[in-house]
Amino acid sequence: MNPDADGRQTNLILREYMKYLKLFEPCILGRIELANRLLMPPITTNYAKDGFVTDRLIDFYTERARGGIGLIIVEDSIIETPRGKHAANDIFISDNKYIPNLQRLAQAIKNQGAKAGIHLNHSGRNAGRLRNGRLFLTNGQIPVAPSAVAYPYTSNVVPHELDVEEIQEIEDKFADAASRAQEANFDIIMLHCSHGYLIEQFLSPFSNKRQDEYGGDLERRFRFLLEIIVKIKKKIGDNFPLLCRISGEELWEGGLSFEDARQNAQRLQTCGIHGVSVSVGAGLAGFPYSYFAPVGATPMRGRRGATVHLAAGIKDVLSIPVIASNRLNTPALAEQILEQGKADLIGIGRGLIADPEWAKKVQEGRESEIRHCICCNYCFMGGSGAPLVCAINPVAGREQKFKITSASKSKNVLIAGAGPAGLEAARIASLRGHKVHIYEKDKPGGQLNLASIPLGKETIRQFIEYEMGQLNSLGVKIVYKELDLEIIHNEKPEAVIIATGACPIEVEIRGSKNKNVISAWEGLCGVVPRGRIVVIGGGQIGAETAEVLATHGNEVTIVEESDKIAGDTFHLIWFYEFLLLSLRILGIKMLTKTKVEEITENGVIVNYNGQRLTLEADTVILALGTKSNQSLARQLELAKLNIELYKIGDCAGVGKIVKAIKEGFNAGLTL
Repeated sequence: MNPDADGRQTNLILREYMKYLKLFEPCILGRIELANRLLMPPITTNYAKDGFVTDRLIDFYTERARGGIGLIIVEDSIIETPRGKHAANDIFISDNKYIPNLQRLAQAIKNQGAKAGIHLNHSGRNAGRLRNGRLFLTNGQIPVAPSAVAYPYTSNVVPHELDVEEIQEIEDKFADAASRAQEANFDIIMLHCSHGYLIEQFLSPFSNKRQDEYGGDLERRFRFLLEIIVKIKKKIGDNFPLLCRISGEELWEGGLSFEDARQNAQRLQTCGIHGVSVSVGAGLAGFPYSYFAPVGATPMRGRRGATVHLAAGIKDVLSIPVIASNRLNTPALAEQILEQGKADLIGIGRGLIADPEWAKKVQEGRESEIRHCICCNYCFMGGSGAPLVCAINPVAGREQKFKITSASKSKNVLIAGAGPAGLEAARIASLRGHKVHIYEKDKPGGQLNLASIPLGKETIRQFIEYEMGQLNSLGVKIVYKELDLEIIHNEKPEAVIIATGACPIEVEIRGSKNKNVISAWEGLCGVVPRGRIVVIGGGQIGAETAEVLATHGNEVTIVEESDKIAGDTFHLIWFYEFLLLSLRILGIKMLTKTKVEEITENGVIVNYNGQRLTLEADTVILALGTKSNQSLARQLELAKLNIELYKIGDCAGVGKIVKAIKEGFNAGLTL
């Protein structure tokens, strides 16, 4: 043991800890003391089954609790089923039969030192609505709401307008659910009063058109929530910690304003609520289009901390704790918000999906080891009913299945390519005790270096930095040359992992070899072309290349043969809409259902709606997709060497980052 080394490590931890004193202060919520001011807000996982908490769901939250967070608010738990459902596989708290598994979940969280909270919700008119507008309510069930007004963004189903007796029955169901949460030994209950679900539907003039005691002015629209709180307190007592999650503003025209939110927050404090979590918008299952432009809080393309001003403005009129969240996943920003008095607690959601040890690493002075969320929104594919998956953390939701254990035998492993798949394979293989060398002909990161260039996507570089930091600490070396058969013969590896990625597709268009024609990769990474530019191919790569070039003042036109620009991103609805909005703002011309006939020295000849047009261009960019680079793989297969051989990432089939990292992880785990 080296006492000097131990002392240096202790001093390092102390210095890092001193940087974030506010984050790791205790905090009081009602009668509960939290160990620090970090919490995990509710995030839909779709890990429940038939409403019951599953082992998979328990494992997911246990891992986050183990990571040093002060409080975990478990995702939406539905108080009336199936009529109040939020997602395809919600947790239910609508019957006593769900209590035992809920109790297991609460205890698992508390066993790791965190406090356990639960989020009670009824979706109202949004019940059963997936992002494609399809309803999964069955047997002719119709969603309910304060008024017979359909949710305008993804559903044309007109909900049933609740009468007074039905309203009071739902209030009773909230109170019964709170009693079950208390019986299940949760420490804290939070009511979902935001994101366009039932309670906010009553609060908002956008959705509440009633003229009785539950509608009209702000005070009457607040009555539904007030009566829920009164009934809950009668069931569980005045001192049981009760929080509300509200929207700081709703962003629908004619919806809740910031001043409305401030007044509602003051009413909540008067009602005996112990804390308020401030969010924004009118629906996580389908943000209104207006959400993007004024706030810019959409992941990846939005600025960090874009909604903090809402929390700060509400905190100004309250004496109870206020929680800020929405893309606050750097410790420096979180600490700054607390120091400036803009909030009392910080919600870290997607940051904990990507790295469940976020809090622990910060507190122990290992901030550089955080696997930062890249804000790609892949985790929110759950809106289509799929279980939560993290693009950069394959273990999320598979904590028991994907245990990283030492290999029975250490192997000599060579990896061809340092893109995301190769880097992740190297990390996992090295953690398991294998001797790993990476061969890379260019620079680490592969196509992530391209992906990080478009607007708002610089966070992708953080993943490259994370992987390189991990490999450096593990002693994995990168040899900057292309792996070939000669090296393999000389090194005599027991396993070779081929992660050679992809390259642009070569197309057969007349004139595609002209001097004025370059690939999208060259357009992004080379000397920026100037003047009139035509981008052939309107998928994500083409659209983002056009966007980057337009920001340099170029006149850009996209030509796409299908009927949709960036159609390969449509499943990521927030990303898709923000990208299209950006293209329009930049004045980029977008021609769909347009076939390219020829590229000339002066432009591109196309067939548009049966007309033959010439689009003048100084530069033509080809963005027609990529193909797997399997040259080395084919050579090794023909050589029939007696070694383990793995093909991963784009080399094994072109795909997204989630595929590359998952396959790299699996290869490292399989060796």
